[in-house]
Amino acid sequence: MTLVAAWIQRNDTLRELAIASDSRISGGESWDACPKIVPLPRPATVIAMSGDAVEAYSFLIQAINTCNLLDGNGSGRTDIGYLANKLRDVYSDIRKHVRDLPSGSTTPTIPQLDVVLLGWSWRRTRFEGFSYRFSTQGVLTMKRLSELDEQSAYGVYFFGDAAGEAHRRLKELKRIRNFPIPMRGDPAAREIARDSYLRWEPLEVLLDIIRDPSQRSVGGVPQIARIYQYGESECFVWRSSDGHDYFGGRPVQSSERFDRRIIEIANNAVKVSFSDRSVIGSAPLRDTRNGAES
Repeated sequence: MTLVAAWIQRNDTLRELAIASDSRISGGESWDACPKIVPLPRPATVIAMSGDAVEAYSFLIQAINTCNLLDGNGSGRTDIGYLANKLRDVYSDIRKHVRDLPSGSTTPTIPQLDVVLLGWSWRRTRFEGFSYRFSTQGVLTMKRLSELDEQSAYGVYFFGDAAGEAHRRLKELKRIRNFPIPMRGDPAAREIARDSYLRWEPLEVLLDIIRDPSQRSVGGVPQIARIYQYGESECFVWRSSDGHDYFGGRPVQSSERFDRRIIEIANNAVKVSFSDRSVIGSAPLRDTRNGAES
């Protein structure tokens, strides 16, 4: 299982869609280095996963192949709404090809799938999100995420088995920091709602739950991505307080270079910086095993 958050940020007059998750997959053992947020080969489009890892990764691979099948997906000419419906149809059909069922079974086991497609819709000029789950009847359902609509004050969508706990902690965080809450009947409610954006509070909640030993299904380091209105997505390197770097959940090796931007917590605030381990503009890294420079 996992915890994933998707929410709208605002930067001056522009908006951005931020996504953050932990890196733990559990199944008899805990593996804390698993990618859960993956950009698709389509502009400004990301998939985030939860639930059964086998089923979720299968969905992810089918999504990549579906994007690669049609040039309109690769260029972004087809809107994300078209892709969302196509993924539902494709994966619903895939389940019809399950074979070699356990003895005595006539239908495949209903998988525990919880996957979200996120991106920018040029047709509707807004960020869109679509959640995929199987119903109790085994039907793959798709739900549009209204939590990401502009009129949703402090809009955030949590999913994973710790989603309820994340909502509770975020509500308490907003109370402690005295966030203005639009109230029904207040003449200023619409204006308050329009200005009610989260910055990095969902990431704070995620970090808090990762550090909580009672939340055993959430762990590892955070993974963070952003989707921009100008048609790009960006995945970040996470730098921990002890100076170690991680990308997609896994530790970046000491001999590795990277060009991705870095996110870290510095002076109790989120800091975003350019790579200081890039091939261009950085000192050569030395492989201490053989004295050679990389």
